[in-house]
Amino acid sequence: MTDLYGISLRQPQPWDLVGRTLAIAALGTAFEATYGWVIRAPDGVLAEGSFTAGSMGLLESFVHQAAVGTDYIGHATFELFGDDPSGMRDQGLDTQSVSIIVIGGMQGYQLHQVVRGDTVSAIARATGSTVAKIAAASRLRDPNKIQVGQVLRVPL
Repeated sequence: MTDLYGISLRQPQPWDLVGRTLAIAALGTAFEATYGWVIRAPDGVLAEGSFTAGSMGLLESFVHQAAVGTDYIGHATFELFGDDPSGMRDQGLDTQSVSIIVIGGMQGYQLHQVVRGDTVSAIARATGSTVAKIAAASRLRDPNKIQVGQVLRVPL
């Protein structure tokens, strides 16, 4: 059964890139609730924080932006959760989670459609990115195997 008063995460979406800034958007209901968030990598927590949103128990959207200070590059999980100040339900109420890709220090990214003769290392040199960042952002199993027409995400 779906909790009608829970959190519906809108941002980040699965496999979104997170760099210097994390944008969180969701739909939820609360009386000025505290929402917590965490980014977890396989080796531990990369970043975490909290913010207040909601008013009068209305179902409404909210947006929050937070700085992320890490040099990690790779797969991670983003979690968003609410609190219950009444103490009647456990901390971490309505946890929503999504797989993301963290590219530490990234300001943004550009898309690059592979043309004949392209290599990931040449694209990295031309844009000031790195092979590791492009491979992680584009979810490449082998950065030496790209195909004409493939669209790569090039973190900057």
